[in-house]
Formats: sequence, structure tokens, C-alpha cells
Amino acid sequence: MELDVAVSILGVKPGMTLAEVRVVYRDKLRITHPDVRDGDTSADEAGRATALLNEAFTTIRLVVEERGFVPVSTPATIADDSSARTVPQSNAASQYGGSAVAASIESGDTLSIDAPPDEAFAFLLEASSRLGGIGYIDRSLGILEVIVRFEGGPSCSVLMTLQGRAFGTDVFCTMDSIEAAPTPPFAPVMEALLAELATLG
Repeated sequence: MELDVAVSILGVKPGMTLAEVRVVYRDKLRITHPDVRDGDTSADEAGRATALLNEAFTTIRLVVEERGFVPVSTPATIADDSSARTVPQSNAASQYGGSAVAASIESGDTLSIDAPPDEAFAFLLEASSRLGGIGYIDRSLGILEVIVRFEGGPSCSVLMTLQGRAFGTDVFCTMDSIEAAPTPPFAPVMEALLAELATLG
């Protein structure tokens, strides 16, 4: 089963952990399983629905065990004008909330994403996982840490804190070297993050 089909069947969202996916899966099983089906559903129908849920869960579980979270499954096309630093609306953006997603650097350490905080977090998690290793995730507080390594330089902790706004989400970023070396300039990390966001949808 393809990931996007499994995500649709199970009704999970990008950024969910395996524990969160398992809760959704078990909640759906409590409705569809032949042993607990309602009177309008035949045992055969309930069995087929349960088998489909099981297959969807298995597909998603394998991906989440590898990645650590449910990824955004549909890639987007990069905007024609790369200097605009935007991520156009995509199928996945529509699937998970319908708003166009655009990202830009507002200042040297602030990223603006034109999406609600939960969607922005999912896109940011996916993009960050491509830059380095995820060090810490707290979806409820909107905090994400990624460990990046500079070529010929130190490993650094990039801490991102999301703040919902009336028209999107601001991401406040800080970076500190975690080795006995000075912290390099932050601009290349922001540019790399925007480049990764531009490949998502």
C-alpha cells in the first residue's frame, strides 16, 4: 500500500509519532472490528475494513520506525522565482488543511511559514530531518531541535520555537555549537532549511 493511501485510510497527519499513530489506529479498530461492529455492518464488511486498517497501519508504522514521524508524502514543485524563497501550494498542503504554504526569512533568525502551527510544524519537521539529526520534538509546545554538522566545522544545535500568528506561523531559531569551537554563521542553515521546505508539499 502506498503511504499517501495509508495516511488517508488511517486519517493521520504529518509529524505524528508512532505512539500518536497507534492511538488513532486503536480508536478506529474500536469502531470497525468485527467483534464490536454496529448492527448495520455485516461481519464480512467489518472484517474487510479491519484488514484495510491493519494494512494501512503496517505501511505507516514501517515508515515512522525509519523516520521517527509521519512524513509529508507528496512532493511539491519549486517556485519558478527561487529568489522569492517560497513554497507553492501543493496537494499535501491541501490534504492537511487547505492553506497555501509559503516560507520566507523575516530576519536573520526568524522564519515565517504561511500555514497554521500544526501544519507548519509538520513541514518544518520533515525539512529539518533532511538537514541533520532530530534532537528533540515537542509538538504541544511547538519546539524542535535539529543537530547539524558544518563541513570542516563543528556540530551545532539548532533550536526552533513556533509561534502561531493571525496569518501563519513564525519560527524563532537559535544555533549554538555543541563542540569546543565557535558557532558558525547562521545564514547558511536558514538558506538550507528554505531549500528543503521548497521540496516539500
